[in-house]
Amino acid sequence: MRRSSAGQRFRGVAALGAVTLAGAAAALAMAGSSAASLPRCRPAQLRAWGSSLGAATGTVLFEFAFINTSAQECSLVGYPALQMLNAAGKPLKTIDEKYPIGGIPGVTGKPVSLAEGKRAYFDALYANSTGTGDMVCPTAAALELTPPGSTQFVTLHGASARIAPYAGSDTRAGCGIVHLTVVTAKNLA
Repeated sequence: MRRSSAGQRFRGVAALGAVTLAGAAAALAMAGSSAASLPRCRPAQLRAWGSSLGAATGTVLFEFAFINTSAQECSLVGYPALQMLNAAGKPLKTIDEKYPIGGIPGVTGKPVSLAEGKRAYFDALYANSTGTGDMVCPTAAALELTPPGSTQFVTLHGASARIAPYAGSDTRAGCGIVHLTVVTAKNLA
């Protein structure tokens, strides 16, 4: 019987680790490809949810989600759109801009598969003041949230829809600039 040296045992453990990592990578790739092969979620299948995550250094952060309310699994990938509405349901000035992928840890831009009751999260960041002194920006009474790749929307009402984005130091825009992340499977909270 041959005795193994510490170096041989290490190489064996390293090889096992490499096989395990390769298997995990393959499983993740298959999970991503399965989400990509699912049909795109339609707004009729979705409900909107939102929550404030607070404010710091002049920026307000809200988290939103599309929740699959149907029995059919579907997927979302990419950037949503947001339109603020006043109390009469009329559009308020809204400029939704794409927040860079990777700008927030964990936000990757990969397809999100949604089984019934599951959520695809996205974040909205905006300035809570302007560089123009006394300007007061309107607060939304409701939000139209459009899933990525769709032209139809889901409406969100209530406290989580009451956002009042300012343009920060961009005095040309005044009000309504909202930076949106891509949808992701994990929330930030």
